[in-house]
Amino acid sequence: MVFIFAGGSFGLKANLEEHQKKSSYSKALAESLIEVNIVKNKKESLKELDLLAKSFIEKGFYNRALDVYDKILRQKLPRKKVFEYYVIIGDLYNLKKDYNLSLDYYKKALYIRKNNAEVMVKIGKTFFEVNLFELAEKMFLAALKIDKKSIKANRGLGDLFYKQGIYEKAINYYIKIPKEFYEREIIRNMADSYKNLNKINEAMDILEPFLEKHIDYELTFDMGLIYMSIDNYEKAKEWLLKSLEIKANNFKNYVYLASLYDLTGEHKKAIDLFNKAYNLDSSYASVDFMRASLAYKTGRIREAKMYANESYKKAKSVFVKDQAKKLIEFLNKK
Repeated sequence: MVFIFAGGSFGLKANLEEHQKKSSYSKALAESLIEVNIVKNKKESLKELDLLAKSFIEKGFYNRALDVYDKILRQKLPRKKVFEYYVIIGDLYNLKKDYNLSLDYYKKALYIRKNNAEVMVKIGKTFFEVNLFELAEKMFLAALKIDKKSIKANRGLGDLFYKQGIYEKAINYYIKIPKEFYEREIIRNMADSYKNLNKINEAMDILEPFLEKHIDYELTFDMGLIYMSIDNYEKAKEWLLKSLEIKANNFKNYVYLASLYDLTGEHKKAIDLFNKAYNLDSSYASVDFMRASLAYKTGRIREAKMYANESYKKAKSVFVKDQAKKLIEFLNKK
């Protein structure tokens, strides 16, 4: 095969191999390659076009990859290959968040292979992305009828019910996944589900093995909240402080830890942490409210009034505004 590019003769495959060796890939080269006139036999041409499409995908040039696949699909291909390309194109449109076109291609693929559990899961995930939960559930369940042990279908159903706050059902599907396939998000969702179901020991049992091997400020923070939920304030403080060591300047962590110190009567520490939270984000009425409460507890009435008024001004919910108003009225009597 010979084609003309930049005044010389090159092989497309050779250029692709050269591209793979180099860390930077010229945009101009990519645009030129797509216009190549293939003159080899069809089998070789399709192979090279396929390589080109994959090269574009690696670089995030999804539209160019789709152009190449459009060229490929114009050829007369075996149904098996058409199925494969429909799935790939569906995946690309999914990456582009064009879910309608993604579904179109997945459905075309499913029409060719009606009992393909993997494509059913992909359709289910796409419905899930656009909050069509009933349709997503039907597709995941259809996939499980074909493949009872499908990790992806069980994961899809677990995520689906977790997102809807149906924690018992979420757990029922997550536990069907072998533990060696537990990813971070599965662990986090399971722990939170157990916590919401008041199954505290189960929540800890899920988190602890992961935290023994990984440094993760969010899951460490979650462990602190679990201990806080059972009023074990000292353990809660330990975990929240660990989380802060991993990632400092975490607004939420400061607020919860400050609240714990307030509950245990360590007001100076609580004030310091609420001030740090305020310096990170001064927009929260609840932080001003807590600063007002602590200022009153430590005898600083003028400051308490100032913070309470700030809380009232910033409050977005009726409840917080009402609480701030009551605090202002109380402080004005002092």
